[in-house]
Amino acid sequence: MRGIRTAWRPALGIVIGTGIGLALLNSCDGFPVHDLAAVYRDGSGRIMVELGQCGSKVDARGPTLIVTPDGGDPTYWPTGREPGRTGPFPLFAPPGAWAVDGKPGGPRALEPRHGYVLHFTVLEDGHRVLYTSASDFSLADIESLRPGQLWANGEAMSRERFRAHVTSEC
Repeated sequence: MRGIRTAWRPALGIVIGTGIGLALLNSCDGFPVHDLAAVYRDGSGRIMVELGQCGSKVDARGPTLIVTPDGGDPTYWPTGREPGRTGPFPLFAPPGAWAVDGKPGGPRALEPRHGYVLHFTVLEDGHRVLYTSASDFSLADIESLRPGQLWANGEAMSRERFRAHVTSEC
C-alpha cells in the first residue's frame, strides 16, 4: 500500500504548485494546506464526501479527484469551478454546480490497488486562496470502516472526531 500512498505525490505537487502560483499572484503570503475531507459509505453503500471548513463562510472550489493506479500515472477527475456546498455528497456524483468538466467516463467506483486524493481550494472574495485541502484514501481504507465511521486525515474516525480534527487544522 505504501506505493499507492506515495504515487500520487507528484500529481499533488502539480495541483498544490498551481495553487501556490495563484496565491503568489494574489498575495505576498502563502496559504496553508490542510487535510479536511472525510470519505465514507452511507447506508446504501454509496461513497460519500464531506468537506471540512475553516470558518462559517466557505467558497470551496473544485474538488478534484486524483486517481493513481499502483505503479501508474495519475489521472484527474476535476469538477466545476463554481462555489459549492461542503457536503455530504456522493463522490462520483458531485452536487449541482460541481458538474464534471473534462472527459466523460471518469471513475465511477473505487478500484483496488489505486490511490485517491481529494483536493479542493477555498477562496476569499472569489479570487484569493485562503487554504487548500488534500486528503488521500484507498478502497481498502473505506472498506475497513465500521458503520458510522469516516476516513479522514489518514485514519478511521467518528463524525465528532472529524469535527474536532477540522477545528484543530484550522
